[in-house]
Amino acid sequence: MIELRPYQTEAVQAVYRHLRERDDNPVVVLPTGSGKTPVLATICRDAVQQWSGRVLILAHVKELLEQAADKLRLVCPDVKFGIYSAGLKRKETSHAVTIAGIQSIYKRACEFDAFDLVIVDECHLIPPAGEGMYRQFLADAKVVNPHLRVIGLTATPFRMTSGMICEPENFLNTVCYDVGVRELIRDGFLSPLVTKNGKRRIDTSALHIRGGEFVAGEVEDLMDQDGLVQAACREIVELTRDRQSVLIFAAGIKHGWHICETLETQHEVECGFVCGSTPADRRDELLSRFRGNSEGELFNHQPLKYLCNVNVLTTGFDAPNIDCVVMLRPTLSPGLYYQMVGRGFRLSPGKQDCLVLD
Repeated sequence: MIELRPYQTEAVQAVYRHLRERDDNPVVVLPTGSGKTPVLATICRDAVQQWSGRVLILAHVKELLEQAADKLRLVCPDVKFGIYSAGLKRKETSHAVTIAGIQSIYKRACEFDAFDLVIVDECHLIPPAGEGMYRQFLADAKVVNPHLRVIGLTATPFRMTSGMICEPENFLNTVCYDVGVRELIRDGFLSPLVTKNGKRRIDTSALHIRGGEFVAGEVEDLMDQDGLVQAACREIVELTRDRQSVLIFAAGIKHGWHICETLETQHEVECGFVCGSTPADRRDELLSRFRGNSEGELFNHQPLKYLCNVNVLTTGFDAPNIDCVVMLRPTLSPGLYYQMVGRGFRLSPGKQDCLVLD
């Protein structure tokens, strides 16, 4: 059983108070690394055991589904749950709690028994308008049960293009609980960040902007210049000698491979690489080695200190041992920047702080 931290208990109680006193759908805002999943699991346990309800947990990536399943086993081991996910090759529908990937379920709301509660992890990914997968599923689920309530969990309750995700016309309407990074660092629940700028500053003034963000191809062309990559890799190696786990964010696939090859050939440093097209087995191997936990023994490999990624480890990736985050991907999005830097917020034994190289 997990004992909730004080702010996690406050978040759970704020949700219950909101559901009792209001008719709309609340959002809980907890910083990256502060533990949204134990809050989610506690709400599931109470909904099933105290109110005999049926709960659906929705997420958009396999890692979030697996993380929710792990925390449910710890927080409420006597609550049986099923997983509905094509990526995990499971389609279980008969349990009081179902953990589902939105890609697998968004057209199938009417095939399930009525849910009383839907919990959406990383809810800032719900599109503000149109026929997005989340909106389509939730609209159909409300046909099955008009009294369905939705709870959102996120670290970043806003979008660059549309502002706050909570609006009267949206499925999520009001932030019911919010705690800040500074407060949790002060109270010893998050790791302090130490930032250091690279010696070579990047001029992004010529980049075009589309949808509130730099054009991806132009960013990669800018960052993938050989001189910049060599300088960045040299600084990474010099500044991370006393770090245990270094997560690198690259601007594109070509750029990511360039970084890995430069670290290996010029500095004799092994650096793993994951992107959207990385085979599942290879990805699992690299992530297990990088986490340095017992799972790595399954692959009979040494721990991996450096891991570079493109667009896959910004949300849903839990590795408390990360004590350095390298930002080699310029962005205009405060939310994306926060999600990337936030990979280093989690505490772990012996970790004093997290270095951010920017």
